[in-house]
Amino acid sequence: MRSMQLRFVLSALALLPGALNAQAGEAQDPFFSVLFTAEEVMQHRRAIELNDEQRDAITRLIEELQGRAVGLQWRLLDETEAVREALDAPRVDLDRVMDRFRQAMETETDIKRAHLELLVRIKNVLTPAQQEKLKTLRGGDPDEET
Repeated sequence: MRSMQLRFVLSALALLPGALNAQAGEAQDPFFSVLFTAEEVMQHRRAIELNDEQRDAITRLIEELQGRAVGLQWRLLDETEAVREALDAPRVDLDRVMDRFRQAMETETDIKRAHLELLVRIKNVLTPAQQEKLKTLRGGDPDEET
């Protein structure tokens, strides 16, 4: 029971900042080549000459996401438990299970949407030159637009 919940939540959490790393992200994330995680920006802050204003803006963006993410994570956990409980009956009400599953999937989508929003906002804080430098630092082709 808890194991199923934990796996579901961990899969959703993989989309939040800190969980994506460059090696795993490239294989799983279709947006890897065009977006940058906060960790990646901070790791290379000196090389890309990140200024204090940009650092503060990215910090605020992360704090905003974390505030939203906690609520979404709790909601996802509750919704996942509701799916599990609906599946636990000897005879399963398919409509009920599918409705609860839809709710859980919508929450997971909200988590993904929040993460994508964060990554886009981080990219918009960076100058084009900083973006190119980050692409170079990660070993990608800075002219590649995939």
